[in-house]
Amino acid sequence: METMAATPTASVPKACNGWGETVAAYRFFDNTSVDWQAILGPHWQQTEQRMAEQEVVLCLQDTTELDFNGQQARGLGPLS
Repeated sequence: METMAATPTASVPKACNGWGETVAAYRFFDNTSVDWQAILGPHWQQTEQRMAEQEVVLCLQDTTELDFNGQQARGLGPLS
């Protein structure tokens, strides 16, 4: 999990160091004893504590997606 946390946007095979770690990660994900809510529970608790210390907390989300394919737009520069 530490390996995957170091590169959270990478795919499982790319985040893992070799085939053995990749198989182990998928076995972990497939384990019915593993509960994602239990894993995230401490994170949620710490987040609530940090938020309680602040007068104002902003919870922002941006799911904006730009797609200029087929629009014949010029001068936009590279998108990544």
